[in-house]
Amino acid sequence: MKIALIYAYNGAGFSGSQAQPHKNTIENALNATLARLGIFEPVISSSRTDKGVHALMQVSTTHCGDFWSQEKLKEQISRHLPPKITLKAVRIVDESFHPRFSAQARTYRYILAHSDKNAFLADFVYYFKQINNAKLKQALKIFCGEHDFSGFYKLGSNEKSSIRCVYFASSRFFKTSLGDFTLISIKANGFLRSQVRLMLANALQASSDENAMNALKDRFLNQNLKAKIPTKIPAPAQGLYLTKIFYSKL
Repeated sequence: MKIALIYAYNGAGFSGSQAQPHKNTIENALNATLARLGIFEPVISSSRTDKGVHALMQVSTTHCGDFWSQEKLKEQISRHLPPKITLKAVRIVDESFHPRFSAQARTYRYILAHSDKNAFLADFVYYFKQINNAKLKQALKIFCGEHDFSGFYKLGSNEKSSIRCVYFASSRFFKTSLGDFTLISIKANGFLRSQVRLMLANALQASSDENAMNALKDRFLNQNLKAKIPTKIPAPAQGLYLTKIFYSKL
């Protein structure tokens, strides 16, 4: 039977999510755990996250014997997974279900910290001392709608199209006992490789640089695909979280 694993992970210390020979990756850890239970088909995942990126919800599929119950399988997989991966649920799915192509939308979050550096938060936030949140919101809003995001992805992507529809992109500032933070949320029908981090890097630059803001407006609002984007260096990985994947059935 075909099953979907729904899980979260702390990406610090992993070389990304995608299986790679002789690397400590999320999929390698999942495959090794499943192999201990006699499940040898490699997992297929909904999204590929970079080294250091976290996930509050990730979905991977594989096949296993139909003698397994969902409860027993969840118990056994959880027992053998590394501590940085938490299995939330095991679901039986139709053969037609594909964790990537059946997804209707995805949401990412990014956390900026504005206080003094804290060693215990270093793997989970990007320290960015000052931010103009009004300008940041303005920059993020430029990405909303259906656009050609060519130039906003890493080389090596094998996508047939660079057109994506961003449904929502905004930020909010908040205070906690640990300090001041900004939470950025972006929802789209799909993302190119490293698109989110490149969007964030450019939005952050535009929040303090009017020329960068105008360059983004020219690129997306005026649909000038020849406009030079402010930066090609992605925002750091550690502040990024794959938050939710939307399906019609799961």
